[in-house]
Amino acid sequence: MGLVVPPVAWAVTTQLGQITPYMDCRQNFPWTVAFCAALLAASIAGVVASRTSSAGLARSERFITDAGFLIALAFVLALSLQGAATMLLDPCQR
Repeated sequence: MGLVVPPVAWAVTTQLGQITPYMDCRQNFPWTVAFCAALLAASIAGVVASRTSSAGLARSERFITDAGFLIALAFVLALSLQGAATMLLDPCQR
């Protein structure tokens, strides 16, 4: 879960970040922030699922699970920073 959900959520948020500022400006609703927050929650769920599934595994399997956990944390950080940027920047400025 940690190797799939957060990278996909980051990719979707990156693509939506190119489209939704136009909707934000026209409708005066922060769609970009809403989508980013929803996908950030999904990424955090992937991190938690990755971390809780490592109980009772062999050393090599635990290493892969822990590596997935760390990679997922990196994508959660990227999504957090991307969400902060969408809240700080005005979508109507060009």
